[in-house]
Amino acid sequence: MKCFYPFLLSLVLLTGAFLSGKADTYPEVIFDNSLVKGVYAKSKVTYQGQSWVENLNSHLLVSDTLFFTPGNALSIQYKSAVAGDWAVDLLYNRQKLNYHVNQSDFLVFQLFVKSEQTERKDLPKIGVKQRSSETDYLDLAPYVENFDYNMWTTVKIPMAKFKNLTAKEPINAIRLVQNGTSDQTHQIFIDQMEFLPKNVSQVKLSSPAILSQALAYDKQVHLQWQLPLTPSIRYIKIYRSEDNKTFTPVGIRPISMQGCLDFVPELNKTYYYKIAWVDYNYVESPFSQIKEVKTKRLNESELLDLVQGAHVNYFTENYDINSGMYLPFGMKERALVSVKESGNAVLSLIVGVEKGRINRQVALGRIARMVTFLGKGQNRFGIFPAYFDGRSGLPDYRNGEPNYDVLATSSMIESLLVARQYFSKDSESEERLRTDITKLYEHIQWDQLLADGHDDVLLEKISGLDSGNQYATLGGINESMNAYLLAMASTKHGIPLSAYEHGIKEIDSRYSSSYNKMDSLAKDTLSLVMESFRLAFNPMGNDVSGSSARVSILQDTAMYGERLIFGNAQGSLLDFYTPFFTIDPKLLSDPDINYEEAIRKYIKVRKRRDNEIGVGSTNSDIWGFYQLNDSVGSYRINPAIAPASMFLLGNEGKKAVIALYENYGENFFTEYGFRAWVDLRDHDVSDEYFATNQAAIAICLENARSGLIWKLYSEIPEIKELVAKLNERNQNRN
Repeated sequence: MKCFYPFLLSLVLLTGAFLSGKADTYPEVIFDNSLVKGVYAKSKVTYQGQSWVENLNSHLLVSDTLFFTPGNALSIQYKSAVAGDWAVDLLYNRQKLNYHVNQSDFLVFQLFVKSEQTERKDLPKIGVKQRSSETDYLDLAPYVENFDYNMWTTVKIPMAKFKNLTAKEPINAIRLVQNGTSDQTHQIFIDQMEFLPKNVSQVKLSSPAILSQALAYDKQVHLQWQLPLTPSIRYIKIYRSEDNKTFTPVGIRPISMQGCLDFVPELNKTYYYKIAWVDYNYVESPFSQIKEVKTKRLNESELLDLVQGAHVNYFTENYDINSGMYLPFGMKERALVSVKESGNAVLSLIVGVEKGRINRQVALGRIARMVTFLGKGQNRFGIFPAYFDGRSGLPDYRNGEPNYDVLATSSMIESLLVARQYFSKDSESEERLRTDITKLYEHIQWDQLLADGHDDVLLEKISGLDSGNQYATLGGINESMNAYLLAMASTKHGIPLSAYEHGIKEIDSRYSSSYNKMDSLAKDTLSLVMESFRLAFNPMGNDVSGSSARVSILQDTAMYGERLIFGNAQGSLLDFYTPFFTIDPKLLSDPDINYEEAIRKYIKVRKRRDNEIGVGSTNSDIWGFYQLNDSVGSYRINPAIAPASMFLLGNEGKKAVIALYENYGENFFTEYGFRAWVDLRDHDVSDEYFATNQAAIAICLENARSGLIWKLYSEIPEIKELVAKLNERNQNRN
């Protein structure tokens, strides 16, 4: 098979597929670059009286010509009047990269004083804001190493100097506030603000960096390097030239990455690259050898390959080396792994192998490691908690309560069954994998996961302490479908076929699902950032906890010219997509529901609604709200919603992929695919990724183009037998 992405294949072979980076920087970094030009949306400017701070829509401006690390720095132009005051917050609002400051750490950043009338006393004070408190404020001047004008100098502040700092509590922001007063206007620039430990490696970087490859894909140039195990390397610094003489720094990347994509201005043009290692003092190593590359336009199919391959690459690189499981959070103290998202990783790896982007043995080894880890993992009735510590193997319980997650487990087991089908060779390693996956599936006691008073209705979770603690029940056109099909198909602990009617096609009005509500940590899971479709059946928020009735999911209505048989769903379209990562909508024959046609109509309605409201774009192919507030709130596009619709609306989904890439590819599309969201009105993009988004694009595009995952799922023997029984049962109802 043609490998359009040799860089992904070679990357996996080179690294053993272990990289821990989730974003373009480290958890301890407050600011290194604004992802969009002109303004830093993750800043907040306030002033009063006769004081003033330059801003755009209450955000700091950024400079892309003057910076310490490429490609930009924060510009702070201010006036500190006697009758006035001002403050600037540099927000630390990442959802998944967690940093808890230690008293022994240092707050370090680079300062450039532009205005020569600015004296030490005119520099602002600085403090730390935490979740429920803030420190006192310190003068900057004593911590500036070499105060001068028109040059970068280091500011290094011991965290122990900040009074009222709460150890181990997350950082919300670094705040700069007015200090001395004067009639002058001052301008400073700040770059590379981060927390660093007291002792870092000082080993000199004497060897040249190694840039092993540069390949062009449309306006994206993929760079790959070979990184030595030198502890003093902090970053990889990337230089680009158009004439092989004058090289300009265009980016830095953390050592957790073995390659990256660089977006270039023009097609059909030759570019030259070199890189350097950078230590903790930002001293560079000798340069690598220069690589030459010429860009060219990709055709439509190749562009889809590029986008799909990058999303697969997200799962190729982001995992825990010990367990093989998906690693959603950047945490120094432990490796917290997600069971549910590891299911998405398994499916994406299979897509990668099939497309020639990932070595088959590498993917097999990684999945086998997951299976071994889960085989030893703590469980109840064969159901796993949503999160484990990948190093210790111990469960990580949310809110201090030991519970076991049926949906998370179902996602993982279903994906492993697809893998069991895919890795079908007679080799010892593939045979062992298939055997171990079967054991995990057969170990689940689905008949012990039922709600009180029902023999065919599953609970979302079960308690590890109190068997009488009844969680919400599963139901509806969402991931519940996948759990019910697995439960009915089980050969050892199956539940009745009536679960199709009473489980999937009904929901219990006594329960309002808490599975999809956000907690303080698990924000990577899609259902923790989107409202559940199940809640749409109680749109007014009425208290129905006293009712014991189950209600049908068939809630016929009409919107935007389409008949919607499941009612006016308020949640994310991805709730509709996720069950069909594996289930072909044509697989189930139901006299009441044509799944393919029903979901297609919801996609059409959502696109029409988003186009009608407007999301900051005049391009009708860009749609899919992630977050919609009122007229003064934010309008965020989830980049998975429109592209992933390709599995049912091929033309619309394809146009959305191309529109997002061509309009926002420069700062929104990376080596891991599209970032979590783009705010088209506030000119901001997320610096993170959501695993369900990355999986939706990787898997739905593959199902649209080849039907790979659908075919594998439909051939799982247990599922194949179940579907035959259900279809016969439904035919007898006609």
